Amino acid sequence: MERSSSAQVKDVDNISKLPNDVLLLILSRLSTEEAIRTSVVSKRWEHVWKQLSHLVFDIPRIINSTELRDSLNRVDILITKVINNHRGHLESCVINHFPYHGVTGILNTWIQSVTCVKHTKVLTLTNDFLCRNPTNKIFDIPTNSFSHPSLMSLSLSSYILRSSHPLINCSNLKTLKLVLVTAPEVGVFNRVLTSCPSLEVLVLDIVCVDNKSGVPLKIENNTLKVLHVQAMHYIDGIQVSATSLDILIIEDASFGRDGFFLRSPKLQFDRNFWAPGRFVPHMSYNISKEENSTVHEEYMNNIPRPFFRSVAIMAASMSVSVDLRNQTQVERLRQVLRLWTRKMMGLEIIFKQDYNDATTTEENSESWHKKFWKDNINKDAFPSAKFLVKTVWMNNFNGSEEEFAFASCLIRQGTVVDKMMIKTSSLPARKKLEIEAAVVKLEALQTEDERELTIHCF
Repeated sequence: MERSSSAQVKDVDNISKLPNDVLLLILSRLSTEEAIRTSVVSKRWEHVWKQLSHLVFDIPRIINSTELRDSLNRVDILITKVINNHRGHLESCVINHFPYHGVTGILNTWIQSVTCVKHTKVLTLTNDFLCRNPTNKIFDIPTNSFSHPSLMSLSLSSYILRSSHPLINCSNLKTLKLVLVTAPEVGVFNRVLTSCPSLEVLVLDIVCVDNKSGVPLKIENNTLKVLHVQAMHYIDGIQVSATSLDILIIEDASFGRDGFFLRSPKLQFDRNFWAPGRFVPHMSYNISKEENSTVHEEYMNNIPRPFFRSVAIMAASMSVSVDLRNQTQVERLRQVLRLWTRKMMGLEIIFKQDYNDATTTEENSESWHKKFWKDNINKDAFPSAKFLVKTVWMNNFNGSEEEFAFASCLIRQGTVVDKMMIKTSSLPARKKLEIEAAVVKLEALQTEDERELTIHCF
């Protein structure tokens, strides 16, 4: 006798038998709203979402995509409930809100909850100022809102800072991103930066409403490793003193060359990027030999998206310090250059000459660099077949095997379009003659039909 179909089908829920860590991994692939809805699947799932380490509240999207279109208060109540019902601490929290939430004070309640109660490490706040502010009131975030010791990274987008009070006593912050943030005068930003002495990453897209004082933006921080200036409007200049700085990016500058001052021993570039009569977006990068480099991770994961949107519109340039005898640095140089999708205007290369570095001894170098450059000459373009640069400047070029192989690779591939400039002016006469002899060999790599590239010493 055949069993009925209802008897054959068993109510088996193998997924619910999985450990919490696996279920949380599944929920992490969902939006916060979708993850919370799983609480009605079964008793087993009821409280799993409460252990999520990342929460995202995108209120404009929620309002526009649900039946709650006319129920903003209900959304606010639900978000408050979600934060209060969450168990444990948060790695990160994103809140995209309307100005209304700042005016009513509920935003401040959420900030206090996720920082002081949830001990959030990474907080991202975006003020959707284009709508839903019927009173047109400007709201202020309370003093010391972001000074909790657990908070390490803060991103503020589209806010007006009438004073520096919200960011007072923020020695806890390692990363600060101010995007489309406006202040009445540059002193507000200077006081904010003074109140964040432990910063390692700083991203700025800032505006001053009235800066007739002529006071520049001042950044004095010896822990700072990455400085990314996306834009500075109505600010007369920038003074940077940062002994640990490895990456400096300036996309848009409203000031001239006289308004730029940099004291950073790790970044030693010579090019004047105001020379064409206008500022050229520029990146300067001292490539680290450390195997686990937070600076390189920041560059690869966070910097390219906004920066290369600018590069796609206009020409840009780059300075890089690299040791060609160090395999880690060479691979990082390849990764960095591969991100460029448009022809680079200028590439300045400063070759490091640290012969006391144990990781760059001749024995270590022999084991990989000959094969590496041979492979690139024969099959794999460095950094890629698509990468092009108009002009290359080479500083500290001493004609070593690695440096000559690198320059040869760029010439044979047609990577350099117009000029290759090799600095010899600071060398003693004998060494200068050796480099000039090497230049003759480099020129010989081009066929008569390909002699569009000029190679000069300067």
